[in-house]
Amino acid sequence: MKYTDQQIQDLIDGIYAGKITVYNLPEDLYIAIAEYLKKGLYEGFGGTLIDFEGKNLELLKELRENIYMFSGAKTYQQVRELTDLVAESQTFSEYKKKAIDIYDTYNNVWAEAEYNTAKGQAQNAILWSEFEKDKKNFPYLKYSAVIDNNTSDICRPLNGVIRKVDDPLWSKYSPLNHFNCRCTLEKLDKYENVVLTHNDKVDEITKKLDETVQKEFKMNSGKDGYIFNENHPYFSVLKEHRGLAKQNFGLKIPEKD
Repeated sequence: MKYTDQQIQDLIDGIYAGKITVYNLPEDLYIAIAEYLKKGLYEGFGGTLIDFEGKNLELLKELRENIYMFSGAKTYQQVRELTDLVAESQTFSEYKKKAIDIYDTYNNVWAEAEYNTAKGQAQNAILWSEFEKDKKNFPYLKYSAVIDNNTSDICRPLNGVIRKVDDPLWSKYSPLNHFNCRCTLEKLDKYENVVLTHNDKVDEITKKLDETVQKEFKMNSGKDGYIFNENHPYFSVLKEHRGLAKQNFGLKIPEKD
């Protein structure tokens, strides 16, 4: 993410001085987060706004807007946490040390997983668009997990599951199903000797998934039109700030890149 040491210092100083608040969020941080995540979005989707038309363009616009809304919420959460830290710190030096750690957690540690999520959900969104378009000739989907030492307990039982494109399973448990998920869906044509996974088996799997999959991943980016859903912790704001959140905290969403 392109955010300089001077910008980090100005952020920390501004919050400590009370100039930067949840009612006056730093636009430069918001834009830096959005630009970083948009790179993942465009990489996964296979192009930018100028590269698509029709339904795919409309889908990309929806995903792009969601990236900005997510970036606004992430900016809000950082500023709120850093503001709370001011009251908890006895000196500026103590505050600054802890503030840098918080900034690093948001914008280095967590940002990498968020970038991968933006990329992966975008890949699955454009794939889903193709699945819908081709479902007359390719009416089935097969869940494909990468099976190795890093395969999650979430994805392993889904590996090999075959259901119709319109099956409700894919509305809730289409990849991605967790951070850094490597799974994909494969389309199968109507001439293949397809054996659908039995309903009882699917019910058994989904019963476990209901408990193990985080709420923010119970979605289908291609059908829903977003990368990060409303259940992501960033979108959980204080009651008195919900009005701000509905307006993206006063942060503008650029019409063009």
